[in-house]
Amino acid sequence: MVLKSEDVNYLVYRYLKESGFLHSSYIFQFESQIFKNEAENPNVEPGSLIRVLQKGLQYMDVETHLNEDGTARLCTAPFSLVGKHVCSVQPAESSKVSATNSSSGTRVRGAENSSGAKRSSEDSTHGGHTLVHDAVGTNKKYSKPRDASGSGVAAVIASGNIGGLPDDDDESMDVDVPDTERDTQRAVNGGRKLRLVERAQLLKGHSASVFLCAWCPSSTSVLATGAGDGTARIWDLSKPSKPDDQPVILRHEPATPDTPADVTSIEWNPQGTLLATACFGGSVRIWTASGEHKTTLSHRQVPIVAMRWNRKGTLLVSACLDGTIALWDTSSGTLRHEYKGHTGSVMDVDWQDNTNFASCAADRTIMLWRDGETTPIRTLTGHKGDVNAIKWHPSGKYLASASDDGSLKIWSPNSDTPVQDFVGHAQQVYAVRWLPRSDKAVVASVSFDGTARIWDVQSGTCLRVLSAHTEAVHCLAFSSDGRYLATGSFDKKVRIWNIKDGSLFKSYVADDGIHDIQWASKGRISVAVANSQVAVFDPLAS
Repeated sequence: MVLKSEDVNYLVYRYLKESGFLHSSYIFQFESQIFKNEAENPNVEPGSLIRVLQKGLQYMDVETHLNEDGTARLCTAPFSLVGKHVCSVQPAESSKVSATNSSSGTRVRGAENSSGAKRSSEDSTHGGHTLVHDAVGTNKKYSKPRDASGSGVAAVIASGNIGGLPDDDDESMDVDVPDTERDTQRAVNGGRKLRLVERAQLLKGHSASVFLCAWCPSSTSVLATGAGDGTARIWDLSKPSKPDDQPVILRHEPATPDTPADVTSIEWNPQGTLLATACFGGSVRIWTASGEHKTTLSHRQVPIVAMRWNRKGTLLVSACLDGTIALWDTSSGTLRHEYKGHTGSVMDVDWQDNTNFASCAADRTIMLWRDGETTPIRTLTGHKGDVNAIKWHPSGKYLASASDDGSLKIWSPNSDTPVQDFVGHAQQVYAVRWLPRSDKAVVASVSFDGTARIWDVQSGTCLRVLSAHTEAVHCLAFSSDGRYLATGSFDKKVRIWNIKDGSLFKSYVADDGIHDIQWASKGRISVAVANSQVAVFDPLAS
């Protein structure tokens, strides 16, 4: 057995990226120099570091409780990665419960009765992965979070009317998610057979994980993708694919030989005529829709994690890991202004209109800025963790913010206190999207707890809890008519939900974890997959 530091570093890097710690993963990748050897690594399954730790923990557990004669001591004390383990003798009655559950492949600690087991508060959980799991190789059924009443899974939490849809107070959904879903091709969905997406077009060409995808606003058959291989690609899907069809490749050379060239952000202007791409080295490149390089915007050699065009498509704002924000005039290719206000990495930016935008950061704050002014016009505080994402309502009336503190807050640009403070997710909230209707204030969020939630700003209630994923949910997208919501996770699945009743409408099973999903205006969904491929399918097609 050979244990190499490069392999350990790579697993740590993958864990950070899969858990959503993008800025930490970029910095670790740079400092450990693992990007030089990444091409030599085979496709590593999502959650590999967690599985190695689980197996090691189980081995330590067995080793600690094994007597010299080969018998095992029964112990009810939790066994964790950190801290000194002190054994606690298990009572006879509890031993029966433990033995019974162990025979079925499940280890139960601290069992209180034969009908269920209570997990110790000391069991470590992080990023959607529990560090003490069932025995390796055991097929398990995902245990979904229950609603506040404890009566069901993925239930309707409160009565509400989404976009004029009827209330669903009495409906609930119970979804079984077997590990062999691809083989069984079915699951239970409120008594209905769950349909899987059978046909998907796979776009192959990237040589590393695909992180991003974006449909062109002016053509629903043109798709841009960005990956860890240092390239972005423009795919024309208007014609049936042929073996000799190749996408337009947009190459990003590293700033220095020691700097990775991962594409970290891609963004079409609203008119669909220009594509902006950013890379780890800190430069922004502007391309035409046909892939012609127009200009390069370079200011700092700092990773850029997010970019947004204003509504006219004349200004581009970029968020950097060093806490700065750059505002570019794309027509002249000049830096209009550099904003300095955050004390932590800037995680996201979004325009309210053509002159005002917002930013959020790891310093737990949100700042509102205006073109032409050098200081923030308002600073919003209240989150107790990193603010991962922000999104303006289509009308510009509200700003939604998602945070590591597990909350989703709704702000008015005219107030320092949130309009709503939505609490319900059990772990970090990673992304947020508004229902694409300016006359409704309904917002969706996804979390590392494996769920998506739909909230009504006017009533201040959670309308839906959508639970079927078995790993952290990283991305989401509404259909253009607002009738469906797609969620993507590192459990390798895309779930399509019917917003009207909260039911699971359809699922797509990929070969690796899902980094990003985008829904085109005319039906098709694009899926950025960790195995270097992009899947495209129409979930509404029969």
